[in-house]
Amino acid sequence: MFLTDTLQTYLTVIVSVAGGLVLLLLLALVVWAYRDIRARSRSAAAAVLTVLVVAFLPLIGLVIYLLLRPRETLAEAYDRALEQEALLQQIEERPVCPTCSRPTQANWFLCPACHTHLRQPCPVCHSPLELHWDICPYCGNLMETEEVVESATPEAAPGEAAGI
Repeated sequence: MFLTDTLQTYLTVIVSVAGGLVLLLLLALVVWAYRDIRARSRSAAAAVLTVLVVAFLPLIGLVIYLLLRPRETLAEAYDRALEQEALLQQIEERPVCPTCSRPTQANWFLCPACHTHLRQPCPVCHSPLELHWDICPYCGNLMETEEVVESATPEAAPGEAAGI
């Protein structure tokens, strides 16, 4: 009689401890799932649904949650967005000096680092013009290049001036 009572007491204690550990594990899974969904979504409804599914369907609910949860956390999505923004800023065309590759501004005529001519002033409105432009986009002045000026007024050959 004494042996069966002692054995029954030990079994009761073991079952109680095991049940407590299982409940503690279930509670830990529910807390983990809640913290994980809060890190992955701003939706309160998703958090409540996750907690209910994991709490009432312990193993199956956890598997369902792991299959359906968002792939990345909000912090990872934010980091990815920052990285994409940084890449887009690098891709954007920023003017640089063709000689020293230092950043310049669109209204500079000379590079302050190496003194390379970046632009020329329009003779009429003095706006900065790219060196290869032949017309001013600000005032419409048509630029005369040296070749055009030279070909428009050809110098006479020595024999032609004498009338030979």
